[in-house]
Amino acid sequence: MKSILRSVAITCALAGRAAAEDEIVRGAVLKVEASEIYVNVGRDRAVIDGAPLRIKRTIKLQHPITRAQIEDWVPVGSAVVTQAGGQLSRAIVGALIDEIKIGDVVEVFIDRPDKPGLPPPVPGPVVPTGPQVDPATATVLASFALQTGQTIDARIATWETFLSRHPDSPYAAAIRKDLEVLSSLREQMTPRSPADISGVAVTLGHAGPPSARAGTAIPMVFLLDRPDAIASAYLHYRSAGDRTYRRVLLVREHEIYLRGAVPAEATVAPGIDYFIEVSTPGGAAGVALGTPVQPLHVDVKAPNLIADRFGPAPGRSSVRITGEYLDFATFEPRPGDRRDSVVDAHVDFIYRIDRLVQSIGVGYGVLAGRGGFADREYSAMDPLPKSAFQFGYADLELALSEKGVKVSAGGKLLAGVGRDGFGLGVEGRVRIGNRDAANLQFIARTLEQIGFVTDIKFGARPVSDLGFAVSVGATDQPNNGDIAVKLGTELEYFASESISLLLRGSWQGRTAKHGGIGGGAGVGFTW
Repeated sequence: MKSILRSVAITCALAGRAAAEDEIVRGAVLKVEASEIYVNVGRDRAVIDGAPLRIKRTIKLQHPITRAQIEDWVPVGSAVVTQAGGQLSRAIVGALIDEIKIGDVVEVFIDRPDKPGLPPPVPGPVVPTGPQVDPATATVLASFALQTGQTIDARIATWETFLSRHPDSPYAAAIRKDLEVLSSLREQMTPRSPADISGVAVTLGHAGPPSARAGTAIPMVFLLDRPDAIASAYLHYRSAGDRTYRRVLLVREHEIYLRGAVPAEATVAPGIDYFIEVSTPGGAAGVALGTPVQPLHVDVKAPNLIADRFGPAPGRSSVRITGEYLDFATFEPRPGDRRDSVVDAHVDFIYRIDRLVQSIGVGYGVLAGRGGFADREYSAMDPLPKSAFQFGYADLELALSEKGVKVSAGGKLLAGVGRDGFGLGVEGRVRIGNRDAANLQFIARTLEQIGFVTDIKFGARPVSDLGFAVSVGATDQPNNGDIAVKLGTELEYFASESISLLLRGSWQGRTAKHGGIGGGAGVGFTW
């Protein structure tokens, strides 16, 4: 009996020691004050003064293959517990305080006595392996696995390395979207600008061209002296005199070369400024050739011949086909025939030049409608008025300011045939901002036999493949009738570099009672 009790006691003691193993206690930052933080873990969870403290932040990303949402974390910093309380602890973090936010995850290492040695585990049954993935997928998964627990900079460097080595990967487009998300997270955590980029200890061999022809791409080649020290590199470029740079990821070739090009549409007189930014495998970034303040330069001479100015170049030509239906009486509560609507369809061709003459264009349109009055009830004695107008137009837009905030002005001259014969029209507009980024437009157009329309329109492109716009305006179309207010919104999805899809929605009304909804769609082609 005594031997049995002794065995039970020994077993319980071993179980108790086995439970007392090292542990990671998790909590969160509750307060950030001066140079110290307060966290919701304390002595009730075995936290003591001097215990190591790790701070990290959870982030939400997408899996590069399945695109399923996943949760991961990035390190923020580390410290030690300065004072452990019953349920709260305090830690002095010094300069790290600027990086920490309330809600960040904290982990405290609890050092418990080692548990006794255990017999080696019995091997389990062999689990059959799943189907092998193709090499392209395996390469992406390997790069993704390297990022677990890494900093934002290191994650960005890993994906940029992948794209520079595998620019034609079937997953390249998805990874570029992930890079945009990571870059946005980095800006939220530690905002920076090109002027903040410091130098790095690498040398790039490079002999840039002294001059280039306007409207043609400028190829660039760089030789790495320490290929293993560079994860990725960007070519930053701008037209001489501009305030901001654009950038393009350089492609790794034969491990020791980096290749890229300044796009043809950016090559304009008087020249191009550029510098090279590189990233290390650990995520550190810096300039390796030139600087934002003292960039390298390529002279670009203005073209002398008309053929040079208007020659073909990628992205200059575009065709857009759109159609829109506006109903002004969708919610009309009064009885009787009070129909009121407009149908508008266009085919537009635009050729962009991006100099003093920003663009030229031609197009064809059809505008038809019925009604146009808020309080008329149509009958045999007062028939429903109808209108229709087919027209062509010529378009021109000129740059008013190229430095700083871009400003341009343009207009259309319209001519066509309606129910009352030949008619003319004119449109004027002013654009403030870059047409491919955030911009504000003021538009006014009038057309004989139909009426006028005005719009104030704000457009932006928050991500590379999506643009949106909102507008407010007034019109008396389709029969020079009562003035209506129109509120509109527009989304444009850039499915590829050559094709975009457009959706529009609107509300318009001539009075509070006499109003309705509208919508439209379109497709654009660029080459």
